[in-house]
Amino acid sequence: MLLNAGTLVTMNDERDVREEVHVVVEDGEIVGIEDGYAPGDAIDARDEVVIPGLVNCHTHMYALPIRGAPLDVAPQSFYEALTDIWWEVDEAFTEEDARLSALGSCAEMLAGGVTSFCDNYSGPNTLPGALDAVADGVAATPIRGLITFETTARNSEDEAMAGLDENQRFVGEGEDEYDRVNGHYCLHTLFTNTEDVVVECTERAQADDRPVQIHLEEGRIDVHRSIEEYGERPVQALESMGFLDADVIAAHCVHATDEEIEILADHDARVAHNPYSNVNNAVGIANVEKMQAEGMTIGIGDDGWDPDMFETMRSAVGIHKLKQHNPSGFDGAKALEWATRGSAAVMGMDDSVGSIEEGKRADFVTLDLGPNPVLPESAPYYVVSAASRGDVTRTIVDGSVVYERGEGVHSVSSDDLAAVGDASSRLWERL
Repeated sequence: MLLNAGTLVTMNDERDVREEVHVVVEDGEIVGIEDGYAPGDAIDARDEVVIPGLVNCHTHMYALPIRGAPLDVAPQSFYEALTDIWWEVDEAFTEEDARLSALGSCAEMLAGGVTSFCDNYSGPNTLPGALDAVADGVAATPIRGLITFETTARNSEDEAMAGLDENQRFVGEGEDEYDRVNGHYCLHTLFTNTEDVVVECTERAQADDRPVQIHLEEGRIDVHRSIEEYGERPVQALESMGFLDADVIAAHCVHATDEEIEILADHDARVAHNPYSNVNNAVGIANVEKMQAEGMTIGIGDDGWDPDMFETMRSAVGIHKLKQHNPSGFDGAKALEWATRGSAAVMGMDDSVGSIEEGKRADFVTLDLGPNPVLPESAPYYVVSAASRGDVTRTIVDGSVVYERGEGVHSVSSDDLAAVGDASSRLWERL
C-alpha cells in the first residue's frame, strides 16, 4: 500500500512534520517514508493532513447505551453518580448488551480516527463469559482493543474473585480466539475492593505479565474511605499492599497529592488522563503538570463520555489553560502526543502504534482541515485546535482503509447499528 500525504504529522521522537511525502506499507507495516508523491495506485491524501491512528487509553464501551436514556436521577456527587446510575446499569447488562455496545462503540471510534483503545467493562450478571461477548463485538470491526473486566467487591468478595477469574480466563485462553483483542487486569477502585482482593489481583497480573488498571482517586470518596480503612491515602495504601509493584495503569488521579504522584512515578505507574469526564463528573482536574515534571507517561481517554477524541484533546487544552489562568499555559500539541504515542505507551503498545515511522503498524487518519494552509511548525496544534471527527476522511488500520467519510466503517452494516439502538431501548426499559 502507498499513501501520498500533503502533510504528515509523524509524532516520532523528533516530532517531525513532513510535506509532500509518500508512506510505503508492506504486510500492514510501515517500511518507508519517502520524499515526493508516489505515482500510480496510492491513497490520495495530497490535500490532507495525515496523523497516526488515535489511541484512547481509557474508555467504557458499555456507556454507549446510556446516551439519551430517560433516567430520572440527579446525582449530587460522584458517588451518587456511581450508585444511582452506573451500578444500576452494571446490574442490568446482558451478554448481548456487552457485545452490541462494544460493536457500536468500536464503529464510532473508528469513524473518529481511533485505531486502538483500552476498555473497562462491568456487568456482574454476565459472568462468566463477559469478556468473550465484549471481544466478539470488538472483533466485528478491525480496531485494536485491550479489554478487561472491572474487579469489584462492592457486593461481595466472591463477586470480586469471579471478576478476577474472568480476566485470568480471558488472558489465559480467551484472547487466543481474536487477532486484535487482548486482555489485562483491572481493579475498579480501592474503596470498592478489599486488601485481599487487591493482593490477589496484583499476584495474578504479575504472574500473567499483564498490566493492571485502577480508577485511582477519581473522586474524594476514594481518599476518605482509604484513610478510614487503612489510615493512609490510596497511593500509600496501595504501595503498602504491593500493588504498585505490578505494571500499573492509574486512571484519573484527580486528587493525588504531590507526594502521591512522586510515589507513582517511582514505581513507573502510567496515567490515563480523562479531562472531559472529570469536568462532567465535577470531580476536579488532575495535576498533570506535576506528573510531567516527574517524567510520568501520560495518555488520554474519553472514559466512555464522548467518542470524539478531538473534543477530548481540545477539552484538555482548555481545562489546563483555565486551571493556570494563562492562555499560553498549556502546549496544545501535548494533547496530540497524549492521544497518540502517550496513550500507546500507557497501554504498552508503543513499540507498534502511536507514531508514523518505519517498523510500526500502518495505522493512519487522514484529515480534511479546509482551505487554510497547514504549516509544519504549527500542524500538531492546528489538528488539536481545529479538527473534529467530521474532518476524518479515512481511518486506516494495518494499511487497509476501514472507514471512509460518507461510507461508514466497512465491516459494520446499517442493520448492525440498528441492533445497537434496539438493545439500548430494551436496556432503558429495564432500568
